[in-house]
Amino acid sequence: MISIKNYKIFLFLVLSLVVIVSFAITNLLLNLIVSGKLSSFSIVYIILNLLLNFAMFFLVFRFAQHLLEKEATIQELVNQIQASKEIKEEVIVKDEIKELNINELIEQIIPSSPQSLTLEKFSESILANISKVSELVQGIFFIKNLSTNEFEAKGKYAYFSDQFPPVFKEGETIPGQVAKDKKILNITNIPQNHFNVISGLGKSIPGNLLIIPILDKDETIGIIELATFKPYDKDFEKLFEKLSVMLGKIIVKIK
Repeated sequence: MISIKNYKIFLFLVLSLVVIVSFAITNLLLNLIVSGKLSSFSIVYIILNLLLNFAMFFLVFRFAQHLLEKEATIQELVNQIQASKEIKEEVIVKDEIKELNINELIEQIIPSSPQSLTLEKFSESILANISKVSELVQGIFFIKNLSTNEFEAKGKYAYFSDQFPPVFKEGETIPGQVAKDKKILNITNIPQNHFNVISGLGKSIPGNLLIIPILDKDETIGIIELATFKPYDKDFEKLFEKLSVMLGKIIVKIK
């Protein structure tokens, strides 16, 4: 395929040739008329020849102009494609960085030697470490009792209620429904008195709740409830989805 650059060179040569040939023919005919070798009527032929050469020159010029405009359009499309490619590459790089950050956060949340801990110590350590990487206000870690099929609170973070967190089974209460559905639930309007948070400012209710099922072989063996004043975004949900499976494998080994 002939490139636009080669077309431009070709058109330049054609235009140059048209000018040279037109000048040569016109000069020749004028010399013949002056020397008397051609009649004065030949000037009509000269004029027609000039008009013909002008028409050829104009057509070639318009064709060259069209190619140059086409080249500009093609270059603009190339620039747009290149810009789109750079944007996609930037998005991919950001996704890779985000995935790397998720892995780093998981390393910060899971204790270095989890199997040497009891379920109570392990679950409390998980909640404490989550509070270090997010704006956690209060948390409860439930573990399923295989003998009763009830989820019992094993670890607590900033839980100051006089009442111990009630047990529940799959399908019972909101956490029980999450255990049944095996999907993270992120809600912004939690029921009143679900959590009581006591701080230096007094008693208040966090406005957001993230409930995470802990899975092992497609079975819910634990539930984590995280209460916050600021909701967890989609990136944190991805973090807890990955963390859920890893915690499930660890809990099975500790049991």
